[in-house]
Amino acid sequence: MKSKKLILGAVILGLTIIVFFMFQKKDQSKVENNHENTKRKVEFISTDFNENQFESEEEVNLLKEISICDTVVTTDNNLDQPACSPKFFRFFKLRNTQALSDGFMLQVRAGVNKFPTRRLLIFERENGKLVKVNGFVGYIIERRPSQGNYDDIVVRFFERYYEQKYFYNCLFTWKNGMYQFKSCEAINEMKIKSDKADSVSTEVLKILNEKQLLF
Repeated sequence: MKSKKLILGAVILGLTIIVFFMFQKKDQSKVENNHENTKRKVEFISTDFNENQFESEEEVNLLKEISICDTVVTTDNNLDQPACSPKFFRFFKLRNTQALSDGFMLQVRAGVNKFPTRRLLIFERENGKLVKVNGFVGYIIERRPSQGNYDDIVVRFFERYYEQKYFYNCLFTWKNGMYQFKSCEAINEMKIKSDKADSVSTEVLKILNEKQLLF
């Protein structure tokens, strides 16, 4: 009887140790993933569509899936009726560890489909279907590693007010299944002072909404 108790105790102890190390390994994996994210550097982005190239036929198929280009047109010289061409569209992974087909950021050239300015569209696959989760009338200029699975992004917006041009560099972070406005960091390349950041960001967000630069 005593030996059975000893055996049972040893089994329980063994299982406890196994479970402990399983959780330790899982937690360590999270730490390592976060460490990998923070090790990556800020990526500054400049888009020259004339030099842009697709890596495979996958990009073309994704453009067809979201019905943003003309699948019949073969020449890429008509912005009003755009071909599924890298001269009009540039892809970025939504998450570095995710397949492009499961989520992506799409920079669209100014003039495409008669839209006068550049647009940034964010798609993620939900229940097998690509769903637009964000739209910006602007263009991505930075992506920054974050603690989560989605990089922070900086989007540049443009507006004209009484013949004066204004460019806003705004930071967005991923929350609740989409990118959400965090702050405005610079206006016309002038960095906003920390003591003015909250009030200026509030006003800029109002402008972005009123001008329908977020959709």
